[in-house]
Amino acid sequence: MSETPVTEMEFVARSYEVDAVLELKPLTYMNWLQEVAWEAASAGGIPPSWFLTRNMAPIFSVSRFEKEHPIRYGDRVIARTWFSTMEGHTAHREFELRRAKDGRVVLQGRTEIILVDMKARAPAPWGELVDRFRPNGQSFYNQYQPAAVTPAAEAVSFQVKRPVQPEEIDMARHVNNGFYLRWMTDALYSFLHPGLGDAIHEARLKSVHLKFGAPITLGQDVLISGQLVGVGEGISRWSVQVAPVSNNRRPATAELTLRWTPEWSAQLKPR
Repeated sequence: MSETPVTEMEFVARSYEVDAVLELKPLTYMNWLQEVAWEAASAGGIPPSWFLTRNMAPIFSVSRFEKEHPIRYGDRVIARTWFSTMEGHTAHREFELRRAKDGRVVLQGRTEIILVDMKARAPAPWGELVDRFRPNGQSFYNQYQPAAVTPAAEAVSFQVKRPVQPEEIDMARHVNNGFYLRWMTDALYSFLHPGLGDAIHEARLKSVHLKFGAPITLGQDVLISGQLVGVGEGISRWSVQVAPVSNNRRPATAELTLRWTPEWSAQLKPR
């Protein structure tokens, strides 16, 4: 049997992609994963135009990643991606990012993709593409178990309302996947900043498990709400939801895990 095609792509952490402590912004991680996924699709003979001419669309239903080491300004990173499964209308694309200078793994990720027939508005089988991409079953998540947390003793929550901006709309005419994560992290860090102060820069995002909901489009207002799930050894976990104000059917939901120290919990105001 032929080997599974693995696509590699090099990225460089640019000045506009890093934050105040020169670490890659969460939105950029999502952008990189999306870019290498499309590069892999094009390398396999199915660029965006292939989907458009067939009135089909690959819908990212779940995205997740675990940061093992930070990526900083100027770092060169090699991203690798392949399909681990393609069954029925659902596929899983795996990601591995390594720092070029030492080969150290800096991120593991996975995206669940559903192929949709846009005319029928229904999932469609991957069909011939299974033979083209030859999924191999290999995934970091086959053995992965998230770190445990102790449930929060008091309710700690936040809520933010904001309008959708034109720059957040992508070629599918709805909000790009990366902006969901940006909205969530912006709202969470804005909530944390009054209590943590400058320590906010140490509360780094460590992992993301994001489930997308119904498409959000220009002209809508969205409500971003979240709450503390619990605290574990060196981490805190937050549940965050994004939903249109006018229609909250199938909201996007996520679990975000941050680096954490015990004293920070005492600085949060229960509400």
